[in-house]
Amino acid sequence: MERERGHETMEHAADMGITGWGPTRNEAFEEIARAMFELIVDGEGIETPRSVDIRAEGEDYEELLVDFLNALLTSADIEELVFLDVEVKRIEGDRAARALSLEAVARGVPIDEVRERLLREVKAATYYGASVESSSTGNSRATVVVDL
Repeated sequence: MERERGHETMEHAADMGITGWGPTRNEAFEEIARAMFELIVDGEGIETPRSVDIRAEGEDYEELLVDFLNALLTSADIEELVFLDVEVKRIEGDRAARALSLEAVARGVPIDEVRERLLREVKAATYYGASVESSSTGNSRATVVVDL
């Protein structure tokens, strides 16, 4: 069975549902972040010269996912960047001990360079509908609703 990755968006009133999937949990988290970035900006063909380290924590994978996406939004706001890509370096910890952490590198461009390509503002990732699932074959899927 071929293991693929990807992402999609789902409309939800004033919010939007997004899902990312991949052969690993890291890749599912990367894909859901890309889905969120695609809601914000048309990033087709844009180079990403700036990198920012991202860290997130959670007691379970759903909390880790929401914290990760909100850390991306907060860092982009502070750094005045629009992120277009992300690489999750590691997700580690002990779920039973309720202590998970994530390290990633987000890449983007200054917001002033892409202002005419902005589509909408994503205010925050929410816990509504948040889920992180892994199948017996190792494939992972992450879903969350973002507030627009």
